[in-house]
Parts: sequence; structure tokens; C-alpha cells
Amino acid sequence: MAEEYKPLKGLENQMERAVLEMVNDILLMESQQRYCFCEKFCNDAAALALNNLKPRYATSFQGSLLTLEAIQADQELQRLIRLEVVKAMEKVAANPRCPEPECPLLLRDAEAIELELAPSDS
Repeated sequence: MAEEYKPLKGLENQMERAVLEMVNDILLMESQQRYCFCEKFCNDAAALALNNLKPRYATSFQGSLLTLEAIQADQELQRLIRLEVVKAMEKVAANPRCPEPECPLLLRDAEAIELELAPSDS
């Protein structure tokens, strides 16, 4: 008889929190509407970035705090997280799957299509 799969409890990847904080920081600094603020966009970008970053797991509340503090204090790691997050956000922005009809990315794409379909005067 096969042993039943038991999900791990109390195990958290603190890199997830660090990446989501970086996504939010970048969105707060954004002024050119290159990105969407919806949950789908943020999750897609975070997932892509996390696939390229080493996980940092903790098994307790205290361990989570210490791990997150260590991630935030490591300037080289912060630079790497920012780099991966920006690359991921650019990739997601180029192929948005946003469910929001007012998404700036979808509106931008619609405007570009309208410009391409507009008759030229030449």
C-alpha cells in the first residue's frame, strides 16, 4: 500500500515575501503605466522571478523573521531580486493576461492595434 502524501505545515519560503515586496516597491515607483497593478499581473511576475531565485525557507515565526531580515540586509541579494523582478515584470507586461478591462497594458495594446488599423493619408 502506497504511503499517503502529507503536505508540509509551517514551512514558508521567505523569498516569496521578499519578491512580492520588491514587486510592490517597483509598482509604487512606476509612473509610465508600463505595468498593471492587478493581482494576476503581480502573481505572474512574482512566479517568474521566484523560478530564478534560490528559495529561503523557514519553519517558525522567529525563523521567518530572521530569514527575511537576512534577505533584506544582503545588498547583493537585493540587487539580484530587483533584477529578476524587473525582468519578470517586463516579460509579463509584454504578454498580459489581466482580467481587468481597464488594465493599462490591455488599453495600450488596443491603442496600438487601432493605430495600425487607421488608414494612412499617403
